[in-house]
Amino acid sequence: MSDFKIAAASKNGISVDTHFGLATLYQIIGVNLESETWEVERVQEIEFPGTEVTGTTRCWGHDEEKVTVVAENLKDCKYLLISKIGPHPQRVLARYNFECLETNMEINEAVKKIIEFETKTGGK
Repeated sequence: MSDFKIAAASKNGISVDTHFGLATLYQIIGVNLESETWEVERVQEIEFPGTEVTGTTRCWGHDEEKVTVVAENLKDCKYLLISKIGPHPQRVLARYNFECLETNMEINEAVKKIIEFETKTGGK
């Protein structure tokens, strides 16, 4: 059982490599603070009914309805690791209590840093 979960936007499953407005695949990582371990619990694909989201030039991050779809699909996560995210989707996601972190690190390194932070702050 995990203490919290992290959603990492990743096409390759190794690094945080996707802009929020283009992300459709998330690695969902369960973290156990006591043992400082984690594992990928699932790969979450986000689909937008009735909308074709393809290519690299179509950013839907300013569409509040689509941001809400992402939030609903990832609502069991505390952190969202993303390569880039704008202020509007961050505000929408904040309503769902997400901590959005921009990074281009490998997922394992980013998770280690989050565990270190959570341990130092007591998960607050």
